[in-house]
Amino acid sequence: MSAWARIRDTVLTSKWNKPFPVTLLPSAIGVYFAVYFAEKQSERQQQILAEIRALGEKDMAMVKEIASKPR
Repeated sequence: MSAWARIRDTVLTSKWNKPFPVTLLPSAIGVYFAVYFAEKQSERQQQILAEIRALGEKDMAMVKEIASKPR
């Protein structure tokens, strides 16, 4: 086993001595996806609320407009 392989294995298998990408990158990816999906959910909730308001007011033009938009 080469010296580089031993160093690499020691760093990657150490519990406390991990380089930056190994420890924080998965957390950063998780936060990004959480924010991304929260925004998508918010958009969907706003669209549903607009549909409910349009139906409540019996405004057929508004209902047709909302229904024609892709989700």
